[in-house]
Amino acid sequence: SETTDSEHRNTYSIIYRNAQRILRLINQLMDLRKLDKGQMHLKFSKIDLVNFIKDVMLTFEYAAKKKNIQFSFAHPQLSHLDVWVDGNNFDKILMNVLSNAFKYTPDNGKIDITVSTGYNKNYSGILKNYAEITITDTGIGIDKDKVERIFERFYQISNDVTQSTAGTGIGLHLCRSLVELHHGEIVAENRKEAQGSCFIIRIPLGNAHLKAHEIEIVETSAVQATAPQRMEKRVLEQLPELEKEIPKTKIKSKSNKWVLIVEDENDIREYLEQQLSESYRIKSCKNGKEAYELILSDPPHLVLSDVMMPEMDGLTLCRKIKQNININHIPVVLLTAKSRQEDKVEGMEIGADAYCVKPFNMEILQSTISNLIQNRHLLKAKFTGAQAQAGKVRKIEMKSADEALMEKIMTVINKHLSNPSFNVEMLAEEVGLSRVHIYRKLKELTNISGRDFIRNIRLKQAAVLLKEKDLNISDVAYATGFTTLSHFSVAFKDMFGVSPTEYKQSETNINHTK
Repeated sequence: SETTDSEHRNTYSIIYRNAQRILRLINQLMDLRKLDKGQMHLKFSKIDLVNFIKDVMLTFEYAAKKKNIQFSFAHPQLSHLDVWVDGNNFDKILMNVLSNAFKYTPDNGKIDITVSTGYNKNYSGILKNYAEITITDTGIGIDKDKVERIFERFYQISNDVTQSTAGTGIGLHLCRSLVELHHGEIVAENRKEAQGSCFIIRIPLGNAHLKAHEIEIVETSAVQATAPQRMEKRVLEQLPELEKEIPKTKIKSKSNKWVLIVEDENDIREYLEQQLSESYRIKSCKNGKEAYELILSDPPHLVLSDVMMPEMDGLTLCRKIKQNININHIPVVLLTAKSRQEDKVEGMEIGADAYCVKPFNMEILQSTISNLIQNRHLLKAKFTGAQAQAGKVRKIEMKSADEALMEKIMTVINKHLSNPSFNVEMLAEEVGLSRVHIYRKLKELTNISGRDFIRNIRLKQAAVLLKEKDLNISDVAYATGFTTLSHFSVAFKDMFGVSPTEYKQSETNINHTK
């Protein structure tokens, strides 16, 4: 509260938010432990459910505004509705269900809360006369065979879109347990009229079902007094998210090198941008798919990527970079919370240049980035210098064993370029090496596998044909060994960042301009 420095305030804000996330998780674990031990004893008092929900909704105003989500509350013909609940624990039920709705509802979506009453004349139990809270969203929905499982402890939805938002799998389990302690029920289902899910909470009206020791007689004035305190506590927990966006100071980098940050967590991405922007020009993406498209059009000097992300994860991004002969020289640093040795090995095997485990030391990360960029610069300078001197030195025509081997490999590949069944086994047989030996040699000399090397040569030749010959795209595809036009188009765009049609058109325009 005392600092006015915007960078420090942003950093403190990140610290505070994450501390609150840890605290909420610990409190949930403590509640689960109490439930397991049978030591969760509720005290019921009469509250106005309509105002209670309005109070809870205030906590999510910022999230709704930030994601441009329509957040509404309908209570037709009910100006108020008295129910008997334990205020502190019923609060947790609504907070968890709404948090879930906001987590899985995309930007520009919609979340609606409806309160009504119901009467089941064919039911003789406690829920014959009940209050019903319905929370609907326009999120990803729930797989039909997993609707009931979402209330199981530690169960998490497995979905590419939600990798980055995966929680602990205890929130909804805690919800069901607390609803049952309120003598009610909670069910989840997919919406029938549109995409999204619907959570329905029912609790009995009146207090006839409660035991004497469960009822806490609280004066109306006292209930009204504690409601603002609950709201203030929740608002304080969200304070760094609710305060106005702190303007970011534009920092001029000391270098013309630029680094691409790929991270789906806003806090971590903004922190990395802030810490690295003084040393490098920075661009950022929220997932691997966005990043790969940007890398193809504007290759960075280094890629700093998280591993677990939606759309395309960091391992897949790294693999695609290292398999593409046009960009596989770019260093890739992977950031991840996975600290097992096998996870590190997996990252290094696909070609990552460095692997940093979260929480990372910023000084070590900065040194790693600096060293990788500097090493690439020295390597480039070495080759450039050697080439510059080439004209002054009398050439001695001798080929190394590796050069001779590569020349032979290229001759064989070009000979069979139009043969779609040509593969690494056939290459090894004609070159006169075992499949293992040819794989090891190609990996050593080109840093990619034999299959990828053959595919890259096919695509390179296809690009030449599209550029220099007046051939249609299907003819080029078949001439370079692709059996289907769709496969050719996908592979071509993966390597060059544009479709064959766009590539051909751009080259035609360039030739006309000339």
